[in-house]
Amino acid sequence: MTQASINIDLDTLADDIDSHRRMIHDDGLPAITYDCVLPRFLALLDRHHVKATFFIIGRDVADHAPLLRRLAADGHELANHTMHHNKQLVNLGDAEIHDEIAECHRLLTPLSAAPIVGFRAPGYTISSRVIQVLRKFDYRYDTSLNGSLTYSVIKRLFKATRLQDQSYVTCQPIADHFGPRRPFRLADGRMTAADPSSRFTEIPVSVIPWVHYPFVTSVLLPLGIGPTLWALRQLVARGLFVNCGLHINEFTDPSDVAGRSEHFYYTSRLMRTPLANRLHYFDTVMAALKEHCEIVLLRDVRA
Repeated sequence: MTQASINIDLDTLADDIDSHRRMIHDDGLPAITYDCVLPRFLALLDRHHVKATFFIIGRDVADHAPLLRRLAADGHELANHTMHHNKQLVNLGDAEIHDEIAECHRLLTPLSAAPIVGFRAPGYTISSRVIQVLRKFDYRYDTSLNGSLTYSVIKRLFKATRLQDQSYVTCQPIADHFGPRRPFRLADGRMTAADPSSRFTEIPVSVIPWVHYPFVTSVLLPLGIGPTLWALRQLVARGLFVNCGLHINEFTDPSDVAGRSEHFYYTSRLMRTPLANRLHYFDTVMAALKEHCEIVLLRDVRA
């Protein structure tokens, strides 16, 4: 049976950009995401009796440690999403990359009986230098490599024509878009080179055949449930691993941010779809995943 994993980036409202396409700086926003938004996703998982992998930003751990500890105790996986969610991670110096990973790892480790072994880079942008640090911490996998040419073109156009804060986005080299489409043992030195003897696995973002679009719900949700289920069928028909990636702000309701002065650029676009409709969308996706796939945590993916 085709394997699938449900995983979510806990990028809070503080990691969005405003109406001027500049980064938002408000230390109070993560609490809204954890206290108001996250419970909706947890209820979704409970309704379908499935476990998920949570990519946690280290700076949010201290304020939400009891909740994260409960997630791990309930059988979910905690994974590293860097300390500060710097989307220029691959452009930092070696020492800064090390600290971004090490500090998040240090904070997550006491919260889970299972070791912290997984990583996703901010903005799906990864490099061999980052992987080298992960290997030093004995991580087993990364799941950042996004081979979607469609996604890459949209991202580059947005950065070039609309984004005012250029530090918010960095792009994966074009050559990295032509790597394996299945989880593979990653060789040293190049992001798309496989080595069966390696102990480190790259779990790429799932790319939908034909349209070269990523199977990431934040970019599938506006298309509706029909295209999403069609995309899932294409992956399953080819026996491809289904890396079902979500972002927590997809579960935000306008009432969560009522009275705030910020305009949340990406989250506002998601909220154009009423929350009830979004929850129905996710219930349908979860049911289809359970019907057609063996759902596993990312740490248990076969390569």
